[in-house]
Amino acid sequence: MSGYANGDPHHESAEGPGPGAGRPGRAGRKWMAAIAALIALFVALASYDLISTKLASAGPPSVSRTAAAAAPGATGAASARSAAPSPSPAPASSSTATPASDAVGALEVAYAAAYGPDGTSDGDHPETAADVINGGDGPAWSSHWYTSPEFGNLQPGTGLLLDMGETVTVSSLRLVLGAAVGADVQVQVGNTPLLAELPVAASASDVGGTVQLPVTAPASGRYVLIWFTQLPPDSPGKFQVSVYSATVYGAKRTLSTAVGTSHRAKTMRSVIIQLPYRHDDCGAWHFGHTAKR
Repeated sequence: MSGYANGDPHHESAEGPGPGAGRPGRAGRKWMAAIAALIALFVALASYDLISTKLASAGPPSVSRTAAAAAPGATGAASARSAAPSPSPAPASSSTATPASDAVGALEVAYAAAYGPDGTSDGDHPETAADVINGGDGPAWSSHWYTSPEFGNLQPGTGLLLDMGETVTVSSLRLVLGAAVGADVQVQVGNTPLLAELPVAASASDVGGTVQLPVTAPASGRYVLIWFTQLPPDSPGKFQVSVYSATVYGAKRTLSTAVGTSHRAKTMRSVIIQLPYRHDDCGAWHFGHTAKR
């Protein structure tokens, strides 16, 4: 009898292969587990990177949102405060200080002279001109009398020249005239005692008694001319003006004040101080670049 069933050595049994046939071995199972672990690690790392990127792009939660979540009751108050208009900031003060103006008041007159069309050489009654200034406690100054308000067509006017002694800024002039009304007067201010070169700063027509003459535009100068172009009546057939006192109001403008308050003067003073100079052997001063010592 043959050792093979049905006598065919190539014939397999109808019951199929044995229990261990077709299953992977122990080494194969280990490799599969290692690969699965690597895949799981890769997926975990990829997920972590994705979440981190989203959080970084979103940024930290805002303070207002966090505060609202932490304290819901404070949200209404915060909203009310944000809705109220914030006060506008006060404008910053300028760092450049504006120099204070000189105090305006009655100015002392250094000298007064009678003044005619040709200047102080032909003024009316020059001996009493100085009595009307700085309080006017002396007799009144009076012009000559003329047969008409226009000086009998003999001259264009008459008046008083006040020498302030220095350049001043005139703001107004106060005159105390005779009671009769009818004088026309001009106030002229400048730095030269010539009639044609003294600009008119104020004027009044048909006046008498106490007359206030405000200067509408700034007027500066050493000389103040009170110039009458028409005379009031004095007696029948005679016209004459009388001045009892003359008071000048304004501010002094000394050299130190001008240098201290003028920006341009400060700049020029700085430039002058910084100019190089030298003193030669002959005793002369020279401005310019100094030689090396």
